[in-house]
Amino acid sequence: MAHSPAISADPAEVFSQLKAGHQRFLEGHSIHPHTSRERLTEVAAGQHPVAAVLGCADSRVPVELLFDSGLGDLFVVRSAGNTAFTAAIGSLEYAVAHLGVTLIIVLGHERCGAVGAALDLSAKLSPSLAQVVGQVRMELLAAGAMDDLDKACRVNALHSAQNLADSSVLITDLLRQGRLQIQSGYYDLDTAEIDWLGAVQPTPVN
Repeated sequence: MAHSPAISADPAEVFSQLKAGHQRFLEGHSIHPHTSRERLTEVAAGQHPVAAVLGCADSRVPVELLFDSGLGDLFVVRSAGNTAFTAAIGSLEYAVAHLGVTLIIVLGHERCGAVGAALDLSAKLSPSLAQVVGQVRMELLAAGAMDDLDKACRVNALHSAQNLADSSVLITDLLRQGRLQIQSGYYDLDTAEIDWLGAVQPTPVN
């Protein structure tokens, strides 16, 4: 995987690189790039990730491994349910504005615990977790996606990607200029395959 600054990278080409890395992972041919001591020294002086990923905190979704990437390749933000709250949005704005990232992937997954909790109206949750789950639940209710966990996980990934775009003027402007792409995907825990759900379109200017 290339490790030149991503500021000049074409987002479509970056996306193609990541999909190729995932295909190597699927086929059992991972090359585990950028894991040497030399790479460690190189990125200690500064980071130039090729893409950013908003993923779930779930331990079964190891983002760097899934895309066969190494030290300094991906700027990864993880939260329960891959939710786009303020901390995640601000972190990704940093990746875009200061690190030159041109592609953000929002990666949901099968049997997500946060989504499952959102579907369970009787779930007993701590106050902070209830805030996360409550946001997911409201969006799933609005989308009519409360009756099936698999569907809800996919809808949640799509909504997180759209929320990320709609909640940031910086990100929206770059999307409209064609200088940034946001792609959403759904990771299957059983097969390790990623079903790509599509690119986010910026909200039209009124």
